[in-house]
Amino acid sequence: MINSHAHLDFDDMQAIAQNAVAIVPSVGSQNWNIVQSYPYFALGIHPWMVEHHDSQDLERLEYLIKCNNPIAIGECGLDYAKNINKEKQLHFFTAQLAMAQKYDLPVIIHSVKSTEDVIFLLKKYQKIKGEIHGFSGSEQQANTLIKMGFYLGFGIQITNPKSTRLREIVKNLPLQSLLIETDDHIVPQDLSIVAEEIAKLKQISLKKLITQCDNNAILLFGLS
Repeated sequence: MINSHAHLDFDDMQAIAQNAVAIVPSVGSQNWNIVQSYPYFALGIHPWMVEHHDSQDLERLEYLIKCNNPIAIGECGLDYAKNINKEKQLHFFTAQLAMAQKYDLPVIIHSVKSTEDVIFLLKKYQKIKGEIHGFSGSEQQANTLIKMGFYLGFGIQITNPKSTRLREIVKNLPLQSLLIETDDHIVPQDLSIVAEEIAKLKQISLKKLITQCDNNAILLFGLS
């Protein structure tokens, strides 16, 4: 079972099983080196971290991408729920989208209260594919992104009965566009709980859900 987004390098994070597979994204220069110790890693600058980075960091990021073969660029994106300069967020996100297109890599996108702007920017980079992790937009936005070739990641929040809107979206989305993840949840083994909940919502077998989500991750990220 492939965890499409797990911050395994974060403090207090429990280990995953030896036979488990996880994609470990970075959040900025502070963990670019650390994430490279994992078999499948992504390099990027998270929108929460843009105020701690400058143009030289973007140059260094591009150098690392060229030299170290990440499977994706990320975690990058936009977060309008945070009091972080929007112009700087947009600058760093656009720069990373340009790198993704230049090096033919998928992107792992963090998008909170910013999905319309994310869609608008992605339309300028039509060759790019990727994952909107921890998807929180509308069903209409979900379908737009799927038509653009993007996958949508869902995590522990889907297990909350109060997340009625999100759970309804998952019910209606095509299985071929879903990924499962645990993000910064400290027990990455709980990916199985996410899988079980989505299988129930979609009224399919757990095996079918896991097989398709694994195939989605393999296809998107080019996993061996």
